[in-house]
This record gives sequence, structure tokens and C-alpha cells, in this order.
Amino acid sequence: MPDRPGPHGTATVLLTPEGTVTGWSEGAERLFGHDARTAAGAPLPALLGLPDAAEPLLVALKTAGSGRPWSGTLPLTAEGLPAALEPMTGGDGRVQVLLTVAPPWTGGLDLLNEAGRRIGSTLDLHLTAREIVAVTVPRFADAGAIYVLERLLADDDQPATEADGSAVVRRLAIAFAEDDPRGWAREFPVNEVIVYPPTTPYARCLAAGAMVEFGGDAVQDTLAHRTGRIIDGLLDHVSLLAVPLLARGRSLGFAVFSRKRGRPPFSAADAALAAELATRAATCVDNACLYRREHRTATALKAGLLPSGVTAPPGLEIAHRYLPARSGVGGDWFDVVPLTGDRIAVVIGDSVGHGVTAAAAMGQLRVAAHTLASCEFPPGEVLERLDAIAQGLDAAQFATCLCLVCDPVTLRCEVARAGHPPPLLALPDGSARHFAVPNGLPLGVSDPEHPPAYEQVPAVLPPGATLALYTDGLVESRMRNVDEGIARLASALVASQNGTLEETADGVLALLADQQGHDDIALLLIRAASDHAAAP
Repeated sequence: MPDRPGPHGTATVLLTPEGTVTGWSEGAERLFGHDARTAAGAPLPALLGLPDAAEPLLVALKTAGSGRPWSGTLPLTAEGLPAALEPMTGGDGRVQVLLTVAPPWTGGLDLLNEAGRRIGSTLDLHLTAREIVAVTVPRFADAGAIYVLERLLADDDQPATEADGSAVVRRLAIAFAEDDPRGWAREFPVNEVIVYPPTTPYARCLAAGAMVEFGGDAVQDTLAHRTGRIIDGLLDHVSLLAVPLLARGRSLGFAVFSRKRGRPPFSAADAALAAELATRAATCVDNACLYRREHRTATALKAGLLPSGVTAPPGLEIAHRYLPARSGVGGDWFDVVPLTGDRIAVVIGDSVGHGVTAAAAMGQLRVAAHTLASCEFPPGEVLERLDAIAQGLDAAQFATCLCLVCDPVTLRCEVARAGHPPPLLALPDGSARHFAVPNGLPLGVSDPEHPPAYEQVPAVLPPGATLALYTDGLVESRMRNVDEGIARLASALVASQNGTLEETADGVLALLADQQGHDDIALLLIRAASDHAAAP
């Protein structure tokens, strides 16, 4: 039975006129701590362990059952809860009563609203954990911590607990109220991996997927068992909650909240608020874990597919750089393929998007390009065949690409490009110009009415000149258009070309440092060796 629209945390229960539960919302599960399967068919007072609530509830049910809505306070917790009862008639003519309860959290709705604003502002897992404890300490608790399953961080989708019932977790964040000893941060360090035995509240919370209430003595006993140390003041924390972080039907870890002597211990309403906070936090932690996994997968995939080294033939120098975006791995790639007669084929491209999808598309296109180039197809035909391959890739909508074949003896080149930024040539006299290469359609977007046409043109690499092939991450940004970015790259190339080719590559990236981090960047520089004499 879904929650009805209303304030955060509203719980709804469908009852017979006698008080037997027939419907149980997620809000009721969080507020009262029982799932729908347990609640179904149970008398509500008996389910809650509050026999004194039976008579007031029956009085309210009688009023609602007669067709008149009822509102007031019912003793459904030790503190009592504001409630409303509304009669409902089913299709079979049977009358039932809808009980609606808004948990009386002191400042709870404000806390939940603040949690909604502050938690999940980033996909960084540690920062997300810090956001959770920052919202709750000291406003809701005197101390708070977030623990995530170590197996989850290792990308292992195994059960939450070990075979013996123990829990292996990593502490991602912890916070203490200002009046607690500063040294406690050393006793409970962030990133510590802990094995909690099955009898501890933490392991029981994970195993059952349910909140566990306990006292500071359990914390002290667990710490003493692990480390042999006793911490003064720890027993001042007398009321603790271990709250599971549940998302997509599985446990990710748990949150721990504690209150000290002098502050009211956690009530049933507080426990319901903690469950609501944990539900929201778990979604953010899950998103961060999914992003972390995808980013690691894409990074590993791309690292395995990018060339580990590039060998330049006699007569040429080659320098290359690849800088990933901060927000995610993209689809930039390049390759240098040796051909007969010491010639080389150079391919550089950019698959649209970021993450595993872009990295997978990049990998397939790079392998295909390497194979086609090694078969010594001319650049234009390499791109035509790549376009046909890209049509069948589900992983990417399109990609840009440039293919160049260079003879190091004559320094003559053949070039074709598919939607890719044009090559730049920095000349020894301090000027720079484009290689005049007609631009064809990006790979994967042609159709029978718009067939691919990749015109291949000849060019010459002058002795002492530096040829730059690059991806759009180096020239495009929200601050400027591509043409302005290419002009900046040309200036940086000219300003940096007096050193070695490796120094030139570093100099270009240093001068264009503001471009870095927003998108993937690939840069490949080619220059005739200093002792080269081009053949006539």
C-alpha cells in the first residue's frame, strides 16, 4: 500500500472497524518498525506492543466507521501521535478506515528538508558520507558515523555479511559534538576497515536489514575486544541506533547515531526519523557507489585500450598526452600504426559521451581502426569502413575521427577527417596554419540519403614544423567556441615549439591549463627529426 501524498514521513494504515491491519505503507514501516508482511492481519495495538492503545483506537474507529472522519491524538507511541481517521468503502461495500499519522518529529521536517538540500550534492562517496553526518551532528545526535560494506567498495556483489555472520565494513565518515574529546577522531579513524562479530549490534543490523538500539557499553565492549583499549567518556553515550542503509533491496552498510547523558534518549519518533534519514542517505550512497564503480570500470577499460607506448619511425619524433576529465572517463583515443616502408598511420578520435559506454565504443573503434590501417587502406577508405562499423555499435551514437598516413622519408602525408577538429601546423618561422582537410560526416551518422564522403588530401610536413592532432577537449569550452579555441591552441603551439617535442607537449598543456578537467583531452605531436633531410 503506497503512501498517500503529504508531508515527508506521513504514515498510512488501512484498518478494519475492529482495528485489524489490512494495509501498511512504507511510511508506517519506517515509523513503527514493522514491515507490511508482519503487520498484515495483526491488531494494531498488539502489533505495536501497546495494549493501552486498544480502547482509544476502537472509540476513534467507531466514529470513523459510522461515516464521520475523526482526528485527535492516539497513544500509538509512548509520546502519543496526532492522527486522522477517514472512512472508506470498498467495491464490495465493506467499510474500512484509513489511519493517517504524521510523526511528531521536533524539527524533523526541517531536518529532512535540510538533508534533501545538502546530501548528495556530489557523487564522491566520502564527501556524501561526510554530508550525512554533518546534517545530523549535533542537531539530531551527539555523534554519527557512516559505514559501507568493504565488499561493495571492492566491486564485489556478495551478501552483506560473511558466512559466520560477521560484517566487514569501512568507516567513511564520523563526527562528534564539540564537547567530546578531540582524540576520539584518532580512535575512530576514517577509512578504517573493521570486522564486526555476528553478536554485535552492527552485524545484527546488517544481517536483519533492521534498526538496532543499544547502549554505550556495547560500543565499549566491541572496541575493547578489537583493540584491548577502553576509552574514557565512551560510556557517556547511552542511547545509540544502528540504522541500515538499504537501496534497491540490498544493504549497503549502516549509519550509527548516538546521544549522551543529559539529552533525551532516542524515542520511537526519533528512530522513525533516523530511518527516514537513512533511506535518503542510502539512495545518495548507492548513487555514489554506482558512479564509483562505473568510473573505475571505464578507467580500467580505457587504460587497457590506449596505447602504452608509441614508437616513431626513423626520421620522425612523436609525443603524445592523454588527460581524462574529472567528472568521468570519455571516449578520446589515438593510435600510431607502423606500415611498410617505415610509414606510419596515425588515427585520433572521440566517441560521444562519458563512462563505460563511451570507453567501450572507443575500444571497438580503436581496434577496428588499427586493423584497417594496418591493412594499408588509404585514410579515406579507413574512415568509410569505420563509419560502417560505427553504424552497428549500440554503445555510441557517433564519433569523430581523423586518419593520417605519413612517409618519414619524403614527409608527405595523406589525410582525411570525419567531423574531427583540423590538424594544426606550427612552422619554424613562428606562424601556424591548418592542414586544409575537407571535413566529412562524423562516424555513425550517415544514411542512404547522406552517404559518407571522406575526401583524402595530400599534405607535406615541412622540416622543423610541428604537426598537432588533438581532440575537442583541448579547444572547446563553455567560455569560447571551437574556432577561438583552435586559435588559442595555435598560439600555444607556436610559443612552445622551441624545445624538444616532449617539452612542446608539456608547454601547450601548461598554456591551456584552463581547458583541463572539463572533458577528455588527447594531444599527439609529430615533428621531423632535427637531422632529417626530406627526399625530393
